[in-house]
Amino acid sequence: MSAYLDSRVIRIARWLVEQDSVRSTGDLASELGLSQRVIRYRLPAVENYLGEWDATLHRQRGSGLAVHMPDGVCEAIIEDLSSRFEAPRVYSPEERSSMLTAELLWRAPEVTPLDKIHDELGVSKTSARRDLQMCEPWLERNGLPLVRRPGKGIAIVGSERRIRQVLVQLIVETIPDNILIAQIGDDERDREQKSARIPVGFRERLEALPLRESATIIRESLLRQRLSAGRSELVFALYLALSIARIREGRMVDVSAGLQRSVTEHPVAQSVAGLVNAIEQELGGPFEEAEFGALTEYLLGLDTLQMTVAASGAIDAEMVPRLLAIAGERLHPALADDAELERGLAAHLERLSVRLRHGLPVHNPLLGEVRERYPDVHLVAGELAEFLEPQLGQKVTDDEVGFLTMYLSGAMERARLRPRRRVLVVCPSGMATAWVLVSRIQSEFPEFDLVQVLSEREYEELDDRDYDLVIATLPIPRHEAPVVVVNPLLSAGDVGLVKAAVQ
Repeated sequence: MSAYLDSRVIRIARWLVEQDSVRSTGDLASELGLSQRVIRYRLPAVENYLGEWDATLHRQRGSGLAVHMPDGVCEAIIEDLSSRFEAPRVYSPEERSSMLTAELLWRAPEVTPLDKIHDELGVSKTSARRDLQMCEPWLERNGLPLVRRPGKGIAIVGSERRIRQVLVQLIVETIPDNILIAQIGDDERDREQKSARIPVGFRERLEALPLRESATIIRESLLRQRLSAGRSELVFALYLALSIARIREGRMVDVSAGLQRSVTEHPVAQSVAGLVNAIEQELGGPFEEAEFGALTEYLLGLDTLQMTVAASGAIDAEMVPRLLAIAGERLHPALADDAELERGLAAHLERLSVRLRHGLPVHNPLLGEVRERYPDVHLVAGELAEFLEPQLGQKVTDDEVGFLTMYLSGAMERARLRPRRRVLVVCPSGMATAWVLVSRIQSEFPEFDLVQVLSEREYEELDDRDYDLVIATLPIPRHEAPVVVVNPLLSAGDVGLVKAAVQ
């Protein structure tokens, strides 16, 4: 076999041969977590590889991609691709950051040499240092600062309990829930197909955990009745698998006497006690008392979160009105008296306090989108988070700030409180060009009110100046509102210019 294969070519080729129908490049990109540009760039290498097996990649315009191959070849291709352990590994900066974070967490509290980092990621020392700069803020937000030991390397400072909690957080942020659920399931084909979505290095780390064994321990106990099938069961299985793996490595938790006594006396401890025999069989040794306490505490957090107990006392009764008063001052006075927002925010803050207290994971997949669409609201949500932190006793993460943004912006949209910007569109001549631009503006900025579409001459003669922004395809004089000159097709750079003008 002579075709060039790297880790991405292997993932793409395997996904394609496992499909039983025509699939779009969008499906391929979504399921593998790659961009369509990356997919298109590597399809020729995939075609060359398949050709060596007398298989062909058919591209059907308007439909997608399908592999045609002789009988029995599919299994041989999958076996060959699965054996390519030495293939060059290619990762995006985000994937490298996740893998580096996982490596540092797993080796903690030991020092990790920089040589080990750049060898693991297959990058230069300069790139490894840059990747470190990407993951360091995330670790600090999760309460685990990095320290640099001159001449030795990098280490994470924190308790074993917190390291395990943050490892769960990293996994649920990096891998979609449906992929993780497949990894703890019994359907081997589904598990293998969906594992292609996980970057190779991270997949190896995940496969080293006793995930399915931990899930089986939970399913075969009375505990499953306490956890609803789905995310709570998944998160607890992850934490249990990590605990077993870390104990095997000699990484033991240290639980204070007070916490140990309080959790073991709680009724939920009886549910955990039913797991001990199975855990000890999996470990091949004793499950220590401190480990029992840490596992019970984690389950207690999930249990509390699932029941959404509003009487936990973590948030005092005046906290939410004070937060809404700040939001009312910064954004719109009506927010201070929005009863629906107050109820929703109060329930969310109770769940937030439970998550922070027990170190439970949270991931907001819409963080980037809400931060970009509602920059003013996101800024205020950050202020509210800072106001909350002294009472909660912990830093509120970016994901949680995103949730606060969603509550506030949702209330503003619901009550039509967001000011809609009045926009003029100006083109030199010909309405065809203008309406292409109008279509793009409506798609990118649904919050705009497009007041008029004018020619250059009509704009110069315009008397009514009641508008907030002018988007034009040629340089024109500014009257009162800002003018942004763009391409009629409104490129990504043009979108950035419009956003900057609005902000």
